[in-house]
Amino acid sequence: MKLEEELEYLNKMLFKMTDVVTENISDAISFFLGKKEIMGINDDLVDKYERLIEEICINILLKERPYAKDLKEVTGILKLVADVERIGDHAEDIYDFATKLKEVNEPRLEIVDKLTDYVLKMLNDSIYAYINKDIELANKVIKSDDYVDQQYLICIDNLATKSPCDSNYLPFAIYTTLVVKYLERIADHCVNIAEWVIYIANGFHKDKKIF
Repeated sequence: MKLEEELEYLNKMLFKMTDVVTENISDAISFFLGKKEIMGINDDLVDKYERLIEEICINILLKERPYAKDLKEVTGILKLVADVERIGDHAEDIYDFATKLKEVNEPRLEIVDKLTDYVLKMLNDSIYAYINKDIELANKVIKSDDYVDQQYLICIDNLATKSPCDSNYLPFAIYTTLVVKYLERIADHCVNIAEWVIYIANGFHKDKKIF
C-alpha cells in the first residue's frame, strides 16, 4: 500500500472512531435527560479504533520514513486520537452517572441539552478542521471553549441556588455537576484536537514551532 493510500485509510478510521464517540455522547446525554433508554456505551469499539490507528501510524513511521509534511500529519494524528479516545471515556462516565439518577425524580437542566449540542459541534468542527487543514476553523474551536466554561459556571450556579431542597436533590445536584464537568472536559479535548490540527497544518503547537 502506498503512503497516500495508508494516510487515506488512517483518516477513514479516525472519522469512524469520531462517529462512534459522537453517537456515544449523544446517547449518554439522551439517557441522562430521560429521552432514551440505552443499556450501555460501546467504549470498547472506540478503544479498538484507537489501537488500530496507533498501529497504522507506527507502521507508517517505521516503514515509510515519511517526509516532513506527512510526518507532521502522522505524529499529529497520534496525539489527537488520544484526545478522541478520552472524549469516548467521558461519554461512558456520563452514562454511569445517568444510571445513578434513573430513579431520582428531579427535572433535568435544559441547559445540559443545549451545552451538549454546542460541545458536539466543537468536536465535529475540530475534525473538519483536520480534514481540510483549516487553521481558521481550528482557532474558532479554541475560542469556543470560553462559552463552554461560562455555561459550566451557570449550571453550577443554578444547581447551588435551588431552594428548598428535598432528599432527592443532593444526589441530583452532585451527579448533574459531574455530567456538566465532563462536557466541559470534552470541550477541552476538542481544543487539544484543534491545536494539533494547527500543528499538522503549519508545524506550530501552542505558538511554538516544533518543525
